[in-house]
Amino acid sequence: MDSKQITNRPSEAEAGLLSQRIHGSGEMADRIRRHAWERTPLGAVAGWPTELVVAVNLMLSSKHIACMIWGPERILLHNDLYRPLLGTKPASLGERFLDVWQEIREQASAIISEPMQTGEANLFERVGFRILIDGELVERICTLSNNPIWGETPNGPKIMGLYQSISDYTEAEQTARKLRESEAQLSAIYDSGAVAAALIDAKTFRYLRVNSKLAEMLDHSVEELTGTSVFELAGDVKGLRAQLEAVARGESLIGVDAEGSLSNTPGVHRHWHSNYVPVRSADGEVTGIAGATIETTQQKLAEAALIQAEKLAAVGRLAASIAHEINNPLESVTNLLYLAKTAREKDEVEEYLETAEVELRRASAITNQTLRFHKQSTNALRLTGASLFSSVLSIHQGRLLNSGIRVQERMRDRRPIEVFDGEIRQALNHLVGNAIDALPPDGGRLLVRSREGTDWRSGAKGLVLTVGDTGSGLPTEIREKIFQPFYTTKGLAGTGLGLWVSKEIVDRHKGFIRVRSSRRPGRSGTVFTVFLPYEAARR
Repeated sequence: MDSKQITNRPSEAEAGLLSQRIHGSGEMADRIRRHAWERTPLGAVAGWPTELVVAVNLMLSSKHIACMIWGPERILLHNDLYRPLLGTKPASLGERFLDVWQEIREQASAIISEPMQTGEANLFERVGFRILIDGELVERICTLSNNPIWGETPNGPKIMGLYQSISDYTEAEQTARKLRESEAQLSAIYDSGAVAAALIDAKTFRYLRVNSKLAEMLDHSVEELTGTSVFELAGDVKGLRAQLEAVARGESLIGVDAEGSLSNTPGVHRHWHSNYVPVRSADGEVTGIAGATIETTQQKLAEAALIQAEKLAAVGRLAASIAHEINNPLESVTNLLYLAKTAREKDEVEEYLETAEVELRRASAITNQTLRFHKQSTNALRLTGASLFSSVLSIHQGRLLNSGIRVQERMRDRRPIEVFDGEIRQALNHLVGNAIDALPPDGGRLLVRSREGTDWRSGAKGLVLTVGDTGSGLPTEIREKIFQPFYTTKGLAGTGLGLWVSKEIVDRHKGFIRVRSSRRPGRSGTVFTVFLPYEAARR
């Protein structure tokens, strides 16, 4: 507080007079009563005109930020709420208004000049000021109203001063500005992303907001989509209604798939992969659904092509071993027919022909087992683990015998499972083939097992199929990549698609495939485990 603004404590008589003229109990009321006004152009409080006293008391009692600018010298008076705007300015009360606001002198002068000259009040809404507060230039955003104070003089009414009322909107405006900036950033991210995004009403399932990527996907403009029901456009998308209704009940759905056709492209089967989360109000009610979607139609088509390519490659890999397996019984048949033709006794001929018939049935069985791999039934079949493995092992029988590999089977499942058998046999064939490749030239053990089991994450019951080998095992860096497409450890001899396709097949059956491996001397080997829930074939 500036020393020149303080006088000695007023006498009791003076204090009584001041308290009669200046009311209020705030700090600024006390400071106005103590101030040495006789040293200012306003003079002592006892000589103030009634208009000034009335205006000062109105200012001190105001619940708004307020100040007064009085007289030709434009002397400043203010209330307690005005003080934060001043910060640590060394002097203000009783000083010239424009001297106090030296840092915004031109702006302050423009605001008060017109009402002081014309007598017409003015209003400035949400004006920005760069003012000194505690030694730093700080932005304040305020709405100001300037109201002339008229007084009676011998020469008639005259403008004596201004009453200024201020509303400080700085925090509100800064918050609003940040919200606008955040909204702009969000909109930029929302509209520039490669993901189709939407905000959906949780009750009507109408689009409240969509980005340009979704509009492009649905072949409509953003304006056309906004307010439209999701099901007007995607009523034939299987599973979509159930997904949105679940989110409207408060569930979050991450990584869900849907497929079907849209109203604007009927007959075109498409696929989507989405995340949906509920948007809640302050009281926890689900009011909206935030969705992010990518179309996976081309990916699905590419995957189908790769799976078909891998199936054809599997046929090529099997061709040599199948030809060998069929050649053996056919050679036997040729020899037996020759012996039958040259035999003299009828019993001897019948014996040769019966043996030839057995060999032909063996060749037929091998052919039929091979066809099962690549001729998929349109309907799921009920099969056991033993029947699935038997057809796979029969294809590799010659290679197993020639390599001296010991096959250890343990089939403990009893309950049949509904599966698309050609697909599962293809996956098991690849696992068995890989296990045989992993074994050393002098043999080893191939383990194939089946049992009933439980997926402990979901509680679902299902069939567990295990293929293991006693090979050298897989390093960690290989185990982390073996299910990736085109990753192979077989060089030019491998496509890198077998395990990826096998995993895709198991995934489509709502199961999973796991691998564990050891490279410890004497206990090395690799085990693949396939879990298929009993509801696997319900697509």
